[in-house]
Amino acid sequence: MQLQESGEMYLETILILSQRGAVRSLDVAEYMGFSKPSVSRAVGLLKSGGYITVDREGDLSLTKEGLE
Repeated sequence: MQLQESGEMYLETILILSQRGAVRSLDVAEYMGFSKPSVSRAVGLLKSGGYITVDREGDLSLTKEGLE
């Protein structure tokens, strides 16, 4: 899956926020100034592309591919 620039922005934001602790979709939305539905859609695409994982609590983590 080819990642667009917007996807890279989401991954970079998750990386930045993860240095502070657990990251949830709401944290990404607030940090980027985007709506929760927009972030939810992006998270779904990144998850299906294998760039991130979402655990049972809703915490986002980058995969090896997401870190690249």
